[in-house]
Amino acid sequence: MSQPEPITFVCASCASSSVTREAWAAWDVAAQRWSLAELFDYAFCHRCHRRIVIETRRAG
Repeated sequence: MSQPEPITFVCASCASSSVTREAWAAWDVAAQRWSLAELFDYAFCHRCHRRIVIETRRAG
């Protein structure tokens, strides 16, 4: 079985991959680590320094 093609997320305005999303993390007692519990729509580009739309692109 082949592996899925790697992807990256970029800013729709400037194509920078220096983007982040707003999320909640919850403590997982069994795993003894923080795990992603919820991912929100808010995205931020650290090059544009503003709220943005994220695009998915093929990595590489």
